Amino acid sequence: MIKKVFCPLDCFDSCAILAEVQDGRALKLSGSKDHPITQGFLCKKGYRLLDKVYSEERIKKPLLRVKNDFHEVDWNTALDLIAERIEEILKRYNSSAILYYSGDGYEGYLRNIERLFFDYLGGATYSEGSLCWGAGLLAQKADFGNSLCHSPFDLFNSNWIVLWGRNALWTNLHLYYLVLKAKKQGKKVMVIDIYKSPTFKIADIGIVIKPSSDSYLAYGAIKCIIENGKEDRNFIDNHSIGFEEVKKIAESLSYKEVEEKCGISKAVIEQVAQVFLQKPVSTFIGYGPQRYTNGVNTVRTIDYLVAISGNVGIKGGGANFAHRFTENLEPVFKDDKRAVKKRFYNRAKLGEYLKSLSDPPIEFVYISAGNPVSQCPDSDLVFRELQKRFVVNVDMFLTATSYASTLVLPAASFLEKEDIFIPNMWHDYIGISEKAIEKIGEAKSEVEIINELAKRLNLDFPIKSEKEWVDVVKQHLEKNLNIKLEGHFTRGCAIDVPWEDRVFLTKSKKFEFKNDILGVAVPCTDDSQKLLKNQLRLVTIHSDKTLHSQEFFERKKLAYINPLDAKRLNISDRDRILIYNGCGGFILNVCLSEKVGRGFIIVEEGFQNEKIETINSCLFGFTAEKDSQAAFNSNFVFVKKVAT
Repeated sequence: MIKKVFCPLDCFDSCAILAEVQDGRALKLSGSKDHPITQGFLCKKGYRLLDKVYSEERIKKPLLRVKNDFHEVDWNTALDLIAERIEEILKRYNSSAILYYSGDGYEGYLRNIERLFFDYLGGATYSEGSLCWGAGLLAQKADFGNSLCHSPFDLFNSNWIVLWGRNALWTNLHLYYLVLKAKKQGKKVMVIDIYKSPTFKIADIGIVIKPSSDSYLAYGAIKCIIENGKEDRNFIDNHSIGFEEVKKIAESLSYKEVEEKCGISKAVIEQVAQVFLQKPVSTFIGYGPQRYTNGVNTVRTIDYLVAISGNVGIKGGGANFAHRFTENLEPVFKDDKRAVKKRFYNRAKLGEYLKSLSDPPIEFVYISAGNPVSQCPDSDLVFRELQKRFVVNVDMFLTATSYASTLVLPAASFLEKEDIFIPNMWHDYIGISEKAIEKIGEAKSEVEIINELAKRLNLDFPIKSEKEWVDVVKQHLEKNLNIKLEGHFTRGCAIDVPWEDRVFLTKSKKFEFKNDILGVAVPCTDDSQKLLKNQLRLVTIHSDKTLHSQEFFERKKLAYINPLDAKRLNISDRDRILIYNGCGGFILNVCLSEKVGRGFIIVEEGFQNEKIETINSCLFGFTAEKDSQAAFNSNFVFVKKVAT
């Protein structure tokens, strides 16, 4: 028997999966050949999802933590404890004394029922800001009015494909596959990054720049285009505002400054300009360039380059960052009229908010589909502050966060429940995911847990099954998107080329080089700190073996360092080192690599040791502009060799 499901991971590709089921057990997962994006294959993490489902390490029953030991309890006991604590908090304070943390460890839409539940309580303390893409979203909202991607297949209309800070081989495999097909048709590829990522292997032009210097490169190319009179005057004059200020900034910028900031030559700057002028050029912006304190500014300058070179609103063009085609739809699982006590915290500063929020203080934390101790900055502080409170953690496995939790509830896997998946990162194929197998152990879905809690608290809450909620969401999407959701998947919108009509969703209805709130983006870096002796910038990157803190393959805790930096620090290949700063420290082994530039160290994200220490122990809660997201890569560490 074949069951049609969807990959639950937080990923650009949002793959359609066929689960082969026999005698109630899933035997094999494969990519749907019918799905236009998946095209019959999955990434290596996708193929390992079955190992997760049937892992012996899965939590089978609710767990109550007493000191550092976990004890199994039945569901009634666990749910009663949660309901009793919520009732106590509502009597003593109000619902905003409850903090709700929903991560991106599971992408099914029905998980949002948790938000609706807390709205019915009166509104909790909810998250705002982002850990991974908020700066880019804010940037494109300022420039375009929303962040929208071209159809994935529109790149076949391009002359050049630019992957700017996007290691597609590891993070967007089906885009990588399409780029390979496009190359066979004669399309050219330029890759820009701060190190020679695995995606450089498909580059016709590969450019390595210094961390956080992207806006200088973008402005350098803009300067070159303007000097040669190649800017798209029709677009600029008729469909944009604020260009003259950008022009003045570009004209005042020297190539020497760009060369110094980026670590490249003038010839490379001119080469980038020439590529963008060979339109149509399809640009894919990754999340790396905006993981700094100047992240919003950085993405805006790349948008500027795309616009000035005439690549906005044309086939084969685009500044593709995210695809928020449902951005303006009313959410199904939200009731602001009931949430009169709601307030907000910033995810990048979770530990600080837990420590400082008052009137009322945070007494109860509900964590679902997330591992904030591993993923939030200043993870040691997050861990300490969570331990002081009543914390509910819904997960399939014991994580770093579980060890700071009071109760850990066993979550159902993506194969054990019905759901609907609405992608918003690259493509727009909405998916309906069937229930493929029965739940393992005593696992429950988000819908089941919330239904039980709502009953115990006597809330006037809409009690529905997963199937009923899927139908509600389907009807909502069909009505508002004017589509018919049938079968395994359906395209959510018919926009192949965003902004083709040159009508933008900004206040002016034009592309805004100058925005009322953010002003004009400028060439800058995040050099607010002066690099001290023995300090290196810490850059955390996504791994091909994990998805954030979800481990799919065993990996070594390695820190990649340029050999010249290692020599200066008296460090050799495979040495054991401590990286540390005023926030915390972490121990890894060194891997010397010429692919990494001078002055920074690269470490894959999500590392955790047996002491529940994580690599994020070394990351202060810095944020990009307007607190839009965590500025992970604006952190610096000292490095020293330690005994083996």
